[in-house]
Amino acid sequence: MNRNTLLIVDDVEINRAILRNLFEKDYNILEAENGEQALLLLHQYRDSITALLLDIIMPVKDGFEVMADMGRAGLLKNIPVIIITAEDSMESEVRAFDLGASDIVMKPFEPHVVKRRVQNAIELNLHREHLEDLVERQAIKLRESQDVLMDALSSVVEHRNVESGQHILRIRMFTKILLENIMRSYPEYSLNERIINVIASASALHDIGKISIPDAILNKPGPLTAEEFTIMKTHSEKGCEILEGLDRMDDKQYLRYAYRICRYHHERWDGRGYPDGLKGDSIPICAQAAGIADAYDALTTDRVYKKAFTPEKAYTMILNGECGAFSPKLLECFKSSREQFVELTHSYADGHSPKMDLKKLETPPQLHQTEEQDTQQFGQMKYAALLRCLGATVMEVDLSSEIYHLVYISSDDFDTLRHGDNYRDSLHNFMEKSVHPDDRDIVSSSSAEYIHDFVDNGLLKRTRKYRVLHRATGTYLWYDAVILRVNIQSPHSHRILIVWKETEFQAQKLPCQKDNSKEIDAIQNLMVAVSQCVNDRWFTIRDVNQGFLNLLGYTRDEIRERFHNRYVAMIHPDDRESVATRFKEQLLAGQSIELEYRVTAKDGRIIWVLDKCRLSVDQDGTEYLNCVLTDMTQVMQAQEALRLTMERHQIILDQTNDIIFEWDITGNTINYSPNWEKKFGYKPAAESVRTQIPQASHFFPDDIPKFLSLLNNIETGSPYGEEELRIANSSGRYIWCRVRATAQFDRSGAPIKAVGVILDIDAEKRRTQELTDKAERDALTGLYNKTAGWRKIQYLLDNHSQAERSAMMIIDLDNFKQINDSYGHMFGDAVLTEISSQLLRLFRSKDIVARIGGDEFLVFVYNFADVPAIQARARRVIDAFHNCLTEELQDTRLSCSIGISCFPDDGTDYQTLFQACDQALYHAKLHGKDRFSMFDKSVVTNAFLRNSEQGMTASTRIESDDSPNLVTYGIIQQAFKMLYAAGDLEIAIYSILEMVGRKYNVSRVYIFEEFGDGFCCANTFEWCNEGISPEISNLQHVVYDSYLDGKYSELFNENGVFYCPDVSVLPPRLFGMLNTQGIQSLLQCAIRNDGHFAGFVGFDDCSEKRIWTQAQIDALTFISELLSTFLLKMRAQDRAVSMAENLQMVLDNQNSWIYVIDPDTYALKYINAKTYAIAPDAALGIPCYKAFFNLKEPCKRCPAYNIRTAINRTMEVFNPLLNVWSLADASFIHWESEDACLLSCHDITPYKEGKDTVKTVKEPD
Repeated sequence: MNRNTLLIVDDVEINRAILRNLFEKDYNILEAENGEQALLLLHQYRDSITALLLDIIMPVKDGFEVMADMGRAGLLKNIPVIIITAEDSMESEVRAFDLGASDIVMKPFEPHVVKRRVQNAIELNLHREHLEDLVERQAIKLRESQDVLMDALSSVVEHRNVESGQHILRIRMFTKILLENIMRSYPEYSLNERIINVIASASALHDIGKISIPDAILNKPGPLTAEEFTIMKTHSEKGCEILEGLDRMDDKQYLRYAYRICRYHHERWDGRGYPDGLKGDSIPICAQAAGIADAYDALTTDRVYKKAFTPEKAYTMILNGECGAFSPKLLECFKSSREQFVELTHSYADGHSPKMDLKKLETPPQLHQTEEQDTQQFGQMKYAALLRCLGATVMEVDLSSEIYHLVYISSDDFDTLRHGDNYRDSLHNFMEKSVHPDDRDIVSSSSAEYIHDFVDNGLLKRTRKYRVLHRATGTYLWYDAVILRVNIQSPHSHRILIVWKETEFQAQKLPCQKDNSKEIDAIQNLMVAVSQCVNDRWFTIRDVNQGFLNLLGYTRDEIRERFHNRYVAMIHPDDRESVATRFKEQLLAGQSIELEYRVTAKDGRIIWVLDKCRLSVDQDGTEYLNCVLTDMTQVMQAQEALRLTMERHQIILDQTNDIIFEWDITGNTINYSPNWEKKFGYKPAAESVRTQIPQASHFFPDDIPKFLSLLNNIETGSPYGEEELRIANSSGRYIWCRVRATAQFDRSGAPIKAVGVILDIDAEKRRTQELTDKAERDALTGLYNKTAGWRKIQYLLDNHSQAERSAMMIIDLDNFKQINDSYGHMFGDAVLTEISSQLLRLFRSKDIVARIGGDEFLVFVYNFADVPAIQARARRVIDAFHNCLTEELQDTRLSCSIGISCFPDDGTDYQTLFQACDQALYHAKLHGKDRFSMFDKSVVTNAFLRNSEQGMTASTRIESDDSPNLVTYGIIQQAFKMLYAAGDLEIAIYSILEMVGRKYNVSRVYIFEEFGDGFCCANTFEWCNEGISPEISNLQHVVYDSYLDGKYSELFNENGVFYCPDVSVLPPRLFGMLNTQGIQSLLQCAIRNDGHFAGFVGFDDCSEKRIWTQAQIDALTFISELLSTFLLKMRAQDRAVSMAENLQMVLDNQNSWIYVIDPDTYALKYINAKTYAIAPDAALGIPCYKAFFNLKEPCKRCPAYNIRTAINRTMEVFNPLLNVWSLADASFIHWESEDACLLSCHDITPYKEGKDTVKTVKEPD
């Protein structure tokens, strides 16, 4: 996760600008001017915001409310909040910290202090997140270890109860599958993946109490007696006693779930379970799930007292209460998980490898999604109340598996349905024992027709009437037996409901069902098309009128012979699936259906029809549809033309990158084209725009007034408006946009809507800003130039309060001409660049720093505290000049003189303040330079005043913009930056070679470095222009003697330059080598190390005999010196690293225990490999007496004692902890530039032991 965005929240624009300028180089900046907008941005960019800089007192929502909302939303955990406020009361500080603030910075503040404290808060937060990740990883490992231990504990029971095989493993998997289904279907149980994993793991201990049950009872092959069953039931409580003894476990949640499962998994929904007789949802959900899993596994596996049942039989038994009553909700989930349960029953049957299965435990088999897995759709609880109200008996049947579930039984008359291994057996028992003998054929034929009617033909409903025995009176009552397909969306659904509802039998036809044929005859001559179809998957035609035949052009015989009376075959092939889907969707809502689709006429015409249907029921209970079809072809053709027109407009909109919007002025809403989300990555504010956008939007806060002004102008009658503003995209970056809007008016001339476009002008604006910055900036130093400095200072003065104090400084570099004369103009420019960097560091981002002359700078310090504060700042500037480039300048020290004037005491306009400042500067120089002077009218005399014609002392200053070497200055400045900021110096050198090569349009730029005592060199870096072949691979071992009689270094002049505009004048051998490379002219600058020639930087031109100007030679020479300085430093570092590695290797391969200690604290500073081998717990920083002798104070006989005086000491030392004798050599050395003691201990244990043996042998004599 890349967190690189800083959110600044303050209602004062200048405060945001100050903080923005301070951080914008290091972070992407988002801004908000009130708490509501801040919260919107926090939620939008929560994964990219690294810190929040928050003011307290703001409109809409203050800082305290923002932090409170962040705490409730969990945002404070990952986003540190730094309060930046002028509210300095103790109560505010305490409240801010209580709400979760990481730090508080009081206004006014020092920029570098704020920057450091914000950085500290960010780094601390990153460190905390890292620690949390580390703790989480360790917790996962701990839980994994815990699971292994719990499985081992559970396996004790498994091995005692030999028949259970992999019972523990399956219980965990069954429980997990069931809980995942419950989580998706019933969110009220508040389950999630983590909780499910814990419960599934804890379910392994459900029968841990069986360890206390005698083997004679636990493994008894026959039924248990009442006394034995009473003992067996105690395993739940015994298991809880065992688990209570594990209270020292760290994972309390795991232990809590394990306890609940162990105690309550034999409780039942109706309160008839044990040990506590809990009822309903008072049984923990974890125990309910484990109870079903345990019951299912017990039924489907062999036990000592029974053989395994099939999964289908087990499902039937559990669903119909033969294992006790379970929650209706969980039974629905159990039914919808059937395929997964069955799959696991076979895949994890007893006899499979437990090790292999354990690996699969975390990822249960992923089965294809079926209708059975939609638990909510078949949720029994949705219609249980309705069934109670209707007094109906309901059986749910799966025709494919023949599993049945008696969902609700209205009376004891239907108890015979409970018995049977499948639904056929159940209905047969019911028919034989409860159905009137004369009606049994109806029941028998119905069950045989189920699959044909409801699966093959896709029938939705069928009703049969027959009599059922009323056991209380011995009489028979009439019932409607209604068969319904459950999922009408799936024609091949194998699940049906059979509903028995008591009724009074009436033999006569219902009025709506009389003489259907006559009804059709009555409308034969109507112009509209009418049909009557069976409500099956084919929409089988029963009859049609003449209008239907006229519409399609077929006769009744042709419909029967060609389409087999299947109306679905007459529908256009592309519409058949959608017609079936939409028909069933509307059927769910009621009996009236209205569809539009295409049919194909006999002559091939495509006809659009509007089909209005109504569902009716025939005498035999069959559903049929009365349909009226209206020809809609012309209407649909017009609609299609309109659709194509709209589609063309949409294509045009989609092809453009611009965003089209429409503002409903009266409704105060805005509709945007889809390009908004493509462009910005989120949904825009569309409702109540006048209030929502000012309070909470992605607009840049400073631009919101412009947007509202645009809306107001349009609303008050302006026909057109345009504004440029910034909008944040999904990554938190502000994009410049141009918003154009044109008003639409009603008949009275009042504006009702505005249509407009939002154009991306970000690249254009940023390019303009770059050009503006370039025009305002000094080419050499990057500071504001004189004109830009004057303009920005004047702006501040125009808006300055007379109650606030500010100061102007002119800083003049003393004796700068001497530096130019002594070190050259290129070095002088480098000095000016470095001084500019120092000034930017010393002043705040809101202060103005400008270069107004060759060696003069102007600073405007905005709103300082008092005169002593500005004087202290001037002293810091003088000290910074003293410490600047001390190594490069050697005996010369930089200094400056500073003149200071104050607003409003010394003037309130730019010209007055500048003249006062200039006079103070003259006064400072007059009194010896290297000092500052405050403007004082009583001190400054008229003799000081300069000629007024000189204006702003322009004649004494060299303007940076007039320099002829701006390109050179820019290259040197860029090279400085690249080398100083380089993380990889080699990459930086290659980049500088390319930059110089392209800027001066040379063919090659390269570096050669000497080796072999100065007799040869190698090409180590090379850049080639387009079309120039590289030569670096051919120049890895260039021997000078092969091309010159003398030394190559002799070709370079006293300034270290070898310049040859025409290489043909060089000695033949040297010319031959250069000519093979295509070189016509070259310029090379020597690399010197401690005054000795060490290589060169070269520039080749392969296209012409080039004449280099002195300015170019000077520039390339200076760049070469820069490169050589850093290159030599890099090589020295490489050698130092190599030497350190070699030393490490030498010490590690010594056959002695070698280590270095601090002579005062005895702390270990280095340990070699052999020492680590014998004392692996030793670590740097630990005192040697603690690491090797386990003592609390230094050894009494220590070879390192007073080593500074002794310098060297050798003595024999015995280590009782390691049981070794050593000869310890101690030497006083310098280690990492500090005093240290090197100890080299040689193993003399064999010698000492041999000596003792000899003494032991001789002693008896």
